[in-house]
Amino acid sequence: MDSFVSNQAPIIGAQTQVAQQAATAPAMATAQHTPALGNITTDAKAQRFIERAEAQTSKVISSIGDMKKLSNKKYYTYSAEQVNEMMSAIQSALDELKKEFLTDTTEKKKVFTFSS
Repeated sequence: MDSFVSNQAPIIGAQTQVAQQAATAPAMATAQHTPALGNITTDAKAQRFIERAEAQTSKVISSIGDMKKLSNKKYYTYSAEQVNEMMSAIQSALDELKKEFLTDTTEKKKVFTFSS
């Protein structure tokens, strides 16, 4: 059985599902074969996307919650310019992310730093 190396957690049973599909419907299994990922089916890739997207989205939302803590003026001093710069950087990153999903173009990752 083919295997692949990935930083992502494998879907349990994905290889078994491919073997079952190949035995019962060889044409269908061949149509769903993707060379870059070995014998992972379209359904398995969709399920893996859902699992990873939910986990990553939860992390982003949690990080935004952590950033909210920076707004506490009892502990931090900041200017409106700094806030606008942070929000602009975050919005730009979100815009780039959306573009990646909608157009398949890739650009270098950018690191945020304050301009002054």
